[in-house]
Amino acid sequence: MEDRFKKTEYYLYRYKDIDTLNELADIKIKNLKDDVSLRAIGYEEHSSPTNKFNSDVENEVIRREEHIQGKIDLLIAEKKGRLSQKELVEKVLELLTPEEKRLIELRYFNKEKISWTNIAMKLNISVDSCIRLRRDIINRISVWFN
Repeated sequence: MEDRFKKTEYYLYRYKDIDTLNELADIKIKNLKDDVSLRAIGYEEHSSPTNKFNSDVENEVIRREEHIQGKIDLLIAEKKGRLSQKELVEKVLELLTPEEKRLIELRYFNKEKISWTNIAMKLNISVDSCIRLRRDIINRISVWFN
């Protein structure tokens, strides 16, 4: 039970960074696609006639394409995972009352961490009620994150 609670909190804390992480992934993908590798000349190619139909340059292009495509595929998969995570959090928030949603936004979606005292003052309830409400909300929505 504690594991589900922590996992749900992890998803909520990460929610605010998903768009930034996806933008960084897009930049990385763009850089990988635009990357032109430079390499020193190699003399491993035989100068005598062979039945080989590709050159050192062609081999480098093929190797680079396979290597870079693997990185790009991984970044795209991570990005899709974060997007589905974001969509899941947004849908789960629709299940909450406005007060519950406000508590989650104040506690998990702010860049700087707000104390329980400040959250309680903003919601007009006691600190103990805030913490209890948070625990109830997390326990209720954790079934959707696991």
